[in-house]
Amino acid sequence: MKPPRYPLQAVLEQREAGKQSARVGLADALRALEREEGMLRRREEERDTLAAGADARRGRLYDPDEGGLLDMAAVTRRTEELRYVERQADEAAGAVEEQRRALELAEAAVEARRSALVEADRELRAIEKHRERWLEEWRRGAARKEQRQAEEVVTARFATERSGGDEGEKP
Repeated sequence: MKPPRYPLQAVLEQREAGKQSARVGLADALRALEREEGMLRRREEERDTLAAGADARRGRLYDPDEGGLLDMAAVTRRTEELRYVERQADEAAGAVEEQRRALELAEAAVEARRSALVEADRELRAIEKHRERWLEEWRRGAARKEQRQAEEVVTARFATERSGGDEGEKP
């Protein structure tokens, strides 16, 4: 005998959809985290490249030209170049710090989504457990009903046989 429709089927389906939605949300948050991590790596590389360039320019600041001379115009130009590269390196360092904050936010979002998935899973398991208890109770009730029907059939058969057997014995 097929069980009737679960009375809380709509709730069960809603919880299943909620869990699926939480799973998708976590996947999206993990992809966003991965993007932020990649961006941080690129910004750190850029910062390191600029810092190395500034160090190299600082080391060549007072190097003489091909003729062995060191004129003030060359030193001034190199100093300006060095300041420009240092500003770029400082901006890149600021971008790295900003990206680290963005990464922390993405990590927090992942944790929030992970917690939401755990909660959705817990709620789904609770309704599934309720459904299993309901189904087991329905099966026990159906078995009791079948048992009663079988007993009634046996009792009716016995009564029929007895009343039919009594009539044949009477003179």
